[in-house]
Amino acid sequence: MAIMMNCAQDWTYDMFLEDVKLYAPLPIKGVHCRANASWREQFMRNLKTFARDFEEKWLEEHEGHRYDRYDGWIGDAFERALINWDFSDYYKDTYGQRPHLSMWYYVQAFGFQHGEDTSRTFCANPVRDAIRDAKYVREVMAQ
Repeated sequence: MAIMMNCAQDWTYDMFLEDVKLYAPLPIKGVHCRANASWREQFMRNLKTFARDFEEKWLEEHEGHRYDRYDGWIGDAFERALINWDFSDYYKDTYGQRPHLSMWYYVQAFGFQHGEDTSRTFCANPVRDAIRDAKYVREVMAQ
C-alpha cells in the first residue's frame, strides 16, 4: 500500500514542541549555552531568549498591551521577527528540514496571540493534529 505524504508536512513539529517545553531561555544577554549542548538545546534556548526579549520590548513599547491597533497582535509581529531572525535556516540546521507548517504553529508555541488564532482553532485542534501527523510520517518513513 503506497502512502502519499503531504509535501507540506513538518515531520519534526512534535520534537519542536517538546523542546519548547524542555528548555528555558538563557538567563541574561551575553550568556551562551554550555559547550556540550546539543543543537536542539542551543536552538531552543536561543529562540526562547529571542522570544523573551521580543516580548519585553513589545510590552514596553505598547504600554503592556498585547494588541495594538496599528501593529496588530504581538504574535503577528513575532512572526515577522522570526522570519528576519532566519528561523527557517536555524530550524533546518536543528531538525533536518525547514518548517513546513504555517508560521502560526511555531508562534503559538510561545503563547503569543496571533491574528489567525480564531480561524485556526475554531472547531479544530490543529496543534494536536500536527503532532499526530509528524509522528505518523516518521513512523512511515522508518519502515
